[in-house]
Amino acid sequence: MKRLVAAVCLFLLAPLSLHAWGPQGHRLVAEIAFDHLTPEAHASVQELLGHESLADVSSWADAYLDGNFQTFYWHFINIPPDAAGYDRDRDCLLQPGVTRGSTRDHWRDCAVERIPYNAERIANPSLDRADRAIALKFLVHIVGDLHQPFHALGVGHGGNDIPVTVFGSPDCGDYKCNLHEVWDEKLIERRGLDDSAYLKVLETGIAAKKMTAGTGTSVDWAMESRDLGRAALVAAGTNIDEAYYARNIATVDQRLEQGGLRLAALINAAFAKAPVEKVPR
Repeated sequence: MKRLVAAVCLFLLAPLSLHAWGPQGHRLVAEIAFDHLTPEAHASVQELLGHESLADVSSWADAYLDGNFQTFYWHFINIPPDAAGYDRDRDCLLQPGVTRGSTRDHWRDCAVERIPYNAERIANPSLDRADRAIALKFLVHIVGDLHQPFHALGVGHGGNDIPVTVFGSPDCGDYKCNLHEVWDEKLIERRGLDDSAYLKVLETGIAAKKMTAGTGTSVDWAMESRDLGRAALVAAGTNIDEAYYARNIATVDQRLEQGGLRLAALINAAFAKAPVEKVPR
C-alpha cells in the first residue's frame, strides 16, 4: 500500500522527467558505446537488434513505462545529499510483494540494481533472444540515466521540484522549466551541435584524456552523480544563465563520455561470456 501511495504521489507531482539527457544525450551515450564495442559484441548487438542501432533504442525504456509502472523506479535513485554512501534499504525500493531479506529479495527497483540485473540477462544464453534484446535496451538507457547527476540526487525529486528560468525563459516546451530538465536537455541544447558533431567532440575528449571505463560499479557511478548533482544545485527561481552553462558543460560532456565507455564495457563483458549465435536469414 505504501508503494502504491508513493506511485500515485509521483504521478500527481508530474511532470517528473525520466528522460535523462533527453533523446540526444541518450543517443550520444549509445553512440560512444557502439564505437567501443569489440567485434564480437558488435555482431551480437546486431543479431539482437536487427536493423536498429544502440542509438535507435536508447530511449525505448521510457516508452516501455506504459502499462509497466514498476520499471519507473529503474531509471533513477534518490541518494540523500548528506549521506555517506549508498544504503540499499534506504535508497532502493523493494519489488512489489517482496519481503526485505527474503529469498526473493535479490533485485530491487532502482537504477543501481537494474544495471547489473539487465547485464546478467544479456549474458544469459538460456533466455530467449527477445528477452536478451529487451535487457539490452534497458541497459543502454539505464546506464545513461545513472550518469545524469540529477538521476541520483535525492533533492526535490532529482531537481524536478526546483523551478528555474533557463536563459531568461520560464517555459521549457509544454511545461515550466525545472532544474532536472536543465540537465536532461537544456545544457546539451545550448551547445548547438547535431549528433555527429557532438560525438566527434566527445570522442576527441576521450582520446585526449585517455579515458577508460575503469573498474567501478553502478553504486560508484551513482555516488559520482549524486556528488555532481549536489555541486550543481541552485535555489528555486534561479536563472540558468551563460555562467552556469560555462561552469557545468564540461561535467555534462564527462558524464556522457563515462556513460558510453562504461556501457560498452558492460556489453562487451556480457557478449564475451555468451555471444549471440548468428541465425541464417
